Amino acid sequence: MRQFKRKHLTAIDCQHLARSHLAATQPFSQGWTNRDPNHGLYPRPRTKRGIRGQGCQRYSTELLPAGQQRCTNDMAKSNSVGQDSSKDSEDEMTFAAESGCALPQEGDREARRASPGSALPARKRSWSFEGESSQATGTSQWAGVCKKTPRHRSSLSYAKPRDTRQGAGDSLSWLSAESEESSQEMEDAGPDLIPDSYFGLLGTLPCQEPQSHICSLPSEVLRHIFAFLPVEDLCWNLSLVCHLWREIIRDPLFIPWKKLYHQYLMNEEQAVSKVDGILLSYGIEKDSDLCVLNLIRYVATTKCSPSVDPGQALWSLRDHLLLPEAEACVRQHLPDLYVAAAGVNVWALVAAIVLLSSSVSDIQQLLFCLRRPSSTVTVPDATETLYCIAVLLYAMREKGINISNRIHYNIFYCLYLQENSCTQATGVREEPTVWPGKKTAIQLTHEQQLILSHKMEPLQVVKIMAFAGTGKTSTLVKYAEKWSGSRFLYVTFNKSIAKQAELVFPSNVICKTFHSMAYGHVGRKYQSKKKLNLFKLTPFMVNSVLAEGKGGFIRAKLVCKTLENFFASADEELTIDHVPIWCKNSQGQRVMVEQSEKLNSVLEASRLWDNMRKLGECKEEAYQMTHDGYLKLWQLSKPLLASFDAIFVDEAQDCTPAIMNIVLSQPCGKIFVGDPHQQIYTFRGAVNALFTVPHTHVFYLTQSFRFGVEIAYVGATILDVCKRVRKKTLVGGNHQSGIRGDTKGQVALLSRTNANVFDEAVRVTDGEVPARIHLIGGTKSCHPPA
Repeated sequence: MRQFKRKHLTAIDCQHLARSHLAATQPFSQGWTNRDPNHGLYPRPRTKRGIRGQGCQRYSTELLPAGQQRCTNDMAKSNSVGQDSSKDSEDEMTFAAESGCALPQEGDREARRASPGSALPARKRSWSFEGESSQATGTSQWAGVCKKTPRHRSSLSYAKPRDTRQGAGDSLSWLSAESEESSQEMEDAGPDLIPDSYFGLLGTLPCQEPQSHICSLPSEVLRHIFAFLPVEDLCWNLSLVCHLWREIIRDPLFIPWKKLYHQYLMNEEQAVSKVDGILLSYGIEKDSDLCVLNLIRYVATTKCSPSVDPGQALWSLRDHLLLPEAEACVRQHLPDLYVAAAGVNVWALVAAIVLLSSSVSDIQQLLFCLRRPSSTVTVPDATETLYCIAVLLYAMREKGINISNRIHYNIFYCLYLQENSCTQATGVREEPTVWPGKKTAIQLTHEQQLILSHKMEPLQVVKIMAFAGTGKTSTLVKYAEKWSGSRFLYVTFNKSIAKQAELVFPSNVICKTFHSMAYGHVGRKYQSKKKLNLFKLTPFMVNSVLAEGKGGFIRAKLVCKTLENFFASADEELTIDHVPIWCKNSQGQRVMVEQSEKLNSVLEASRLWDNMRKLGECKEEAYQMTHDGYLKLWQLSKPLLASFDAIFVDEAQDCTPAIMNIVLSQPCGKIFVGDPHQQIYTFRGAVNALFTVPHTHVFYLTQSFRFGVEIAYVGATILDVCKRVRKKTLVGGNHQSGIRGDTKGQVALLSRTNANVFDEAVRVTDGEVPARIHLIGGTKSCHPPA
């Protein structure tokens, strides 16, 4: 059987074929060759001639007489798009078309078959001029690379009349020389693989009209592609592209359950009323003992594509481990769905399998079975059914029905990984693994890609709300690498983190701490006068300078706390509002501070602050400037950081109002990154900037790379129960993890005190199995604070 080459047709090629009288036979006129099957789909390098003639590419058929345009085959049309557009190239293609590109007529086929100059078989005579010239020189050029191909016979005549054969041979020789010269120019120019706005398929040429644009696809194909994307992208991004996409996304029949699920999470009134009506009409209520069975009954009534064959779908589920239990459940409790006239209801079995699942792997195996080639169930049909079950389970939990949230979490987890599988960051490593400075290739998640695509503008305030282990620092590093033409300032609180950040951030990022910048502008002056206190201000220091009769440890501690509150605030003057409301008396009882004590504390704190600001020498240790003190002075000086395009504020949940005042007063863009659920410096006056500061844009990082589904479920449940965090759910990776206390392999131990750290180290090293321990941060991190 003769083999034929598969053609890759663009939308323009299809239009030309529709108007051609050879449309019925033309796609099969090309025989089998060893040529690249993707010929014509790669970006082409710009030659010296091509650079002069950019934007003027024309089809070779436009240069032929009207009588010969009908005879040009499909491959000639698609290949001629990338030809040079200069006048010389047009003349060459016109000459070739007149001399050797006309198809043989019916009357002289026999004469041409007998012609000694026709060395190629008849099925190879429909090649375009580009193919002829490249074969004549022994080279073939596509994909921006000059590829060597086997030489064919040197005679490529198309059996023209005898009086014109010599002229055709001369023209081919001249064209071979031109092709070799053009090849040399291409090699000198090098490939130009920069994608344009229509970079589709394997690439497009810099022509006025793209070879193949996604808008040329039928609406049915676009609907199928869009069904794989997250709802946020569909509503916020894709619906703004054009009217066609907007109509597809807003179609009520397009992924209705997927959209309803996210609308219900956002507590939209119409979605809530619709779901409540479903629960009420099918008896899915708190007082009903059959609410779970009624859920299966409702899922069995959902409509799917007409092409779904229940028998084939049931056969595809034969290897699922929970299928026997699901069949027994449906047979015993829902016999009408098991012995129906049309056979067993497949969606009832799917719902039963989902409700019987105990892990994400059970749901993933279900999707794997439904995606088998033997199954007629499409991926959108399967995901729509899972979204239907998910929204009903979530609504049941909201209504107080006693059902485990683990089932809903398993469905959500599986669907999340499926929708983000194309950009799932399986190779991403959290910050500690990139600190040594090694440039490791990472694959960004879908959420990180959204952040990188945002271009910072002046005065913009962007918040990145990130869960634990979601790659916050990695995202900032990649953002700085993408926008390499901008200058960024990365600020953090810890000096060691800033030093380590210098190893991973590119050269367009300056890594500093807030205190180091304040020291360079203000603190250095006090250091030169030897009036810088390297330690924290203590009540013992303050007690030594209090007025007679107003001393004492309790009052000194009240004055220290008043100064700390003033240093952390954005206020310019020290007032009574900075005095604590509560304090502990001499018996250790928590009592409210009296008004007279507040006034006295304000007077003593103001006198202390005035003496600290003086640059003159002093013997009292309480009058020396502290680190928080010169940071406050720098904030009061209203510094201007005009040399940066944007500022990265890491761990923004622990920023003090003074620091926020410095950052927000800058004219450049600001990016606040942090986890609002990991605030640990409230005792130092820190406020959660991720909640208090207004923003212009907000992004989320919810996929953690530190753990798998088991630990992620525990973390998500704690956030749900304790903090009512439900709109954004914590998910992990697709790797194994456990919470059963298994101590095999590497184990992390968390301790709140240094004593507990050493107790755990002794316990681990004294075990029967030898163990090696590693302290995060080294032994220096375990030193008691000064």
